[in-house]
Amino acid sequence: MAKQQEDHETFKRLCADYVLNILEQDDRLRFEEMLDEATDEEREIYQQMRTKVNELMFGDTENPSLEGMREQLLAEVEDSDVGEPREEPQDKSEEAMTEQSEELDEDKGTSSAVSMGIIVAVVLGFICLSLIFYSFSLRSEISSQQEVIASQEQAVADLEDEVSELQERLEILDSRQLHSVRMLGMEAAPFAYGNVLWDAQHKNVLVQVDELPTPSTGKQYHLWAIYNNGSTPITTFSVDEEGSALFMARNLAEIDRDTGFSFAVTLEPAGEADQPNGEMYLMGSFGE
Repeated sequence: MAKQQEDHETFKRLCADYVLNILEQDDRLRFEEMLDEATDEEREIYQQMRTKVNELMFGDTENPSLEGMREQLLAEVEDSDVGEPREEPQDKSEEAMTEQSEELDEDKGTSSAVSMGIIVAVVLGFICLSLIFYSFSLRSEISSQQEVIASQEQAVADLEDEVSELQERLEILDSRQLHSVRMLGMEAAPFAYGNVLWDAQHKNVLVQVDELPTPSTGKQYHLWAIYNNGSTPITTFSVDEEGSALFMARNLAEIDRDTGFSFAVTLEPAGEADQPNGEMYLMGSFGE
């Protein structure tokens, strides 16, 4: 009990010197440690001294001395210690602490609300950016898929054309009036040759040629049916790098003879021609 009283007196003395800012560095650190562990009564003493110093410093007293102010501070505290402890300061201290606690809780609540708002805004922003990037990616993927679909549709159309042409070629082979004509190379292309399958029933021909020279610019190969007294144009065609071609000509109603004509290939100016005027490259007779 005596030690507590001694510590209490030491606290009041150091507190007076602390609020007057006249403590040495070691005593200042010592008092601040005591203040951290002070009781509610000692904290009240500290608050009283701070209030009293402000009154003395800014009151009507001219040039108050440090020693005089120190004595007044200690006297102020001694007066407060006389008699029973006053309930009002304690109540005020508790009220002040309650208000501080409420303000702290309010500040924490406000800070938490602000932090939560920032977090929500960041998350929403991230989600929006993700959706935008996903939208661009999806559009690019859709465009790529559309190109693939268009390419596949074209490939299917090409295959359908090939199948249709193959079926027509097979129909020629199934004809009851199928004739084969061998075309041989003429002086302009002695090593060239060709074969004609003539479907006299349906008036269609399937033609295969090889080793024809590549035509010069502005020239084109023509296939003819040649008679003793004239000729009928059948179709025009081109060859690949090997001089080969495989093609069909359909609905050749103009060829209205069963015998006595020849199939021939000439090189003419590009475009349609009524009769052969160019050099002859292939010829094969039918019905002789």
